[in-house]
Amino acid sequence: MKRLLATLLLLPLATPVTANAQWFEENNIVTQMHQKLLEDDLNGMFELMVQVWQQESTDSLASHLDSLLKQATEKDCGKSLIAEGFPSWIDSITIEKVSLQRPGRLSNKLALNILTDKPLVSVKLIAWPDSSISNNVIDQRSYQETTDDNRTLQHTEATYSLNKPLKSGLYQLVLEDNAQQLWTHWLIMSDADPVHVVRWDSQDSWTVDKKRLLNRYCPLPVQKVTVYDYKDGKYNTVWNKSYESTYPVRLPANAVPPNRYVVSVSMTQSQWQGPILFQDKRIISKTVDFADE
Repeated sequence: MKRLLATLLLLPLATPVTANAQWFEENNIVTQMHQKLLEDDLNGMFELMVQVWQQESTDSLASHLDSLLKQATEKDCGKSLIAEGFPSWIDSITIEKVSLQRPGRLSNKLALNILTDKPLVSVKLIAWPDSSISNNVIDQRSYQETTDDNRTLQHTEATYSLNKPLKSGLYQLVLEDNAQQLWTHWLIMSDADPVHVVRWDSQDSWTVDKKRLLNRYCPLPVQKVTVYDYKDGKYNTVWNKSYESTYPVRLPANAVPPNRYVVSVSMTQSQWQGPILFQDKRIISKTVDFADE
């Protein structure tokens, strides 16, 4: 037994010291993240994850960090990842990743919806360390909105066109209002893990595939079905309905008069990252001819 113990004590001394000090440092932080997760310190784990993403050599760790973040989200749908809430002048922030699949075409965009006390003069979302997520702003507008408790807030919407889905990694959100109040916040984007996915099944019907179990702490996935017609060079909504359960796979009978329409079906899944609501919306859309039955 003493001989075995002596051999074990000598093993570390026999291991050569290499130039991979950075690897060991990163591995140590990852180990600490796992320990924080085991200790149920989700905010501490998230702060360490921000540090890891700030390092240059995270490509090999990306999928592992994604998995760890998803595991941490299981407790309360991500609300405990960030302990700090919004400053008093910010009411809510929703970040929505949108994927739209049409016949022969796939497009992606990102939408920010922000409620604040005063109008915003600047909204920036930056990929670490200093890259703009998109040079193409589809739309950015602000308007007043009255809440259920009769407060009047400023609603800012910013929608960005993307060449491809945002990759996993570290991002920084920077907001400034017209009173020169500034707020910066770290975000970690990860690959979506949808509960349900929709796909076309026939000319006028679709299928809802269940991919995994729903986290009971998260909002129910929402299916929205919208029918548009095309008149005077514009698409106009002629019928729409949202569902949180018992998802349909075709339009109700006689929902629209016989004609040619564009039918859009989306599934939206929501989860939190601290106070911020993240939404992943996947849409399928195509032209459908509805005839008399």
